[in-house]
Amino acid sequence: MRFSGMTIALEQKARSGVTGQEGVVANPPNHIIFSMANSAHTRRWTARRLAPGGPQGLRLLVVDDYRPGAEAITASLIIAGYEAMYMPDGPSALNMIGAWGPDIAVLDINMPLMDGYALARHFRQNTATEHTVLIAFTALDELVARPAGVASGFDAYCQKGGAPDRLLRLLEKFRE
Repeated sequence: MRFSGMTIALEQKARSGVTGQEGVVANPPNHIIFSMANSAHTRRWTARRLAPGGPQGLRLLVVDDYRPGAEAITASLIIAGYEAMYMPDGPSALNMIGAWGPDIAVLDINMPLMDGYALARHFRQNTATEHTVLIAFTALDELVARPAGVASGFDAYCQKGGAPDRLLRLLEKFRE
């Protein structure tokens, strides 16, 4: 198969007893590996938990530089019962967390001024937010986001691009 002058070779691989597809964009010497069937849209990375119950009373902060998307997700979270707020960048989020400490923070990774990894590290270093559930909300594939995400203190991953149901289901898992 040809794609923009690059050959895409698909091969079957068994990983942990599960067979899936892995693609390699063959553009020697720079091979880019991407995942198809083995990629999860959401996944918990830690055992961190919230108190049992519904979303009522939980503060949720969305930090994303793409305003229309962040506003849409924030509106969905408010409709679902969360007390949700949106900030357009990391420095703005850090300035407000002293006055409004979130229980959960949904952070984009690729943002100007401060990326989501740096923001997550700030959350973990601040005694007021060190126990906040942090979710990497990104268009990046989990295989790309996970190593730096776990090292930065993220608790979970949710891939952008789908309905808000993915994020809402992931949030429910932190109450189980």
